Amino acid sequence: MTDYVIETTDLCRDFARRRTITDMNLRVPRGTVYGLLGVNGSGKTTTIKLLMGHLRPTKGTVTVLGRSYKTDLVEIRKRIGYVSENRYLYDWMTVDETLRFAAAFHENWDWAKAGAMMERLELDPTMKVKHLSRGNRARLCLIVALAFNPELLILDEPTSGLDPIVRRDFIENVIMEIEREGRTVLFSSHLVEEIERVADWVGIIHNGRLKVGAPMDQVKASVKKVRFALNGQESDFSGIDGLLKVESLARERILTIKDLTSETLAQLRGCSLSEPEIIPLSLEDVFVESVRSRAL
Repeated sequence: MTDYVIETTDLCRDFARRRTITDMNLRVPRGTVYGLLGVNGSGKTTTIKLLMGHLRPTKGTVTVLGRSYKTDLVEIRKRIGYVSENRYLYDWMTVDETLRFAAAFHENWDWAKAGAMMERLELDPTMKVKHLSRGNRARLCLIVALAFNPELLILDEPTSGLDPIVRRDFIENVIMEIEREGRTVLFSSHLVEEIERVADWVGIIHNGRLKVGAPMDQVKASVKKVRFALNGQESDFSGIDGLLKVESLARERILTIKDLTSETLAQLRGCSLSEPEIIPLSLEDVFVESVRSRAL
């Protein structure tokens, strides 16, 4: 039986009579890095606020680390490291004061770890937060989130506003910490390349609905394109199971199909001049098709 660190059941959230999260059933297995991928405004941050207990569901349930926020809010938050795109820090504090302030909230704060990360990330403990670059603010938030050895790390668009070099550096540090300690991570982003670099599971969210949620290799394999040349008159492909899109290039057709089966392939051979070519898709391709298609 799979051990889920995060589990939601039929989760819904309304704002001003408008449903922004709809019947979400999210499962994050223990020990995985789960990438929550979606365009801006798709519902990622609202989902994470529900998972953090910052918002209450309109309907449905949320279980984190085997507990419910209804009864164990403080206990759950003590076991989660959290970095958001807003990077909540006090400008008037120094780096060292920020760490001491954070340490006061965690009995198991690891000063050796905080010091090692601060040295590796080249942060000056005497510098005030207001003088830190965006990249160094993000690095400081990562130290605060990890120095008490949380069971779950939640990163909500953590590289938002960072330039490409600093963003890559931040991701490398996240990967290093994940590999070092093997913790469970939920990483939300609208950038496909970020999710593809760090995640082994991926969930695709669009218009408040979780459209896909599975191991990375399964998600990539779930949608394929099939290219072939017609052997006669135009064929009707509307009966093809899992058909998402048809592209026409002179006498060639390219079909985008979800969960391509041998039966479907045999059906296409019947209207093809030669053996159909199967084209695997990248995560970005699958993401685009998931967002565009109502069938996924």
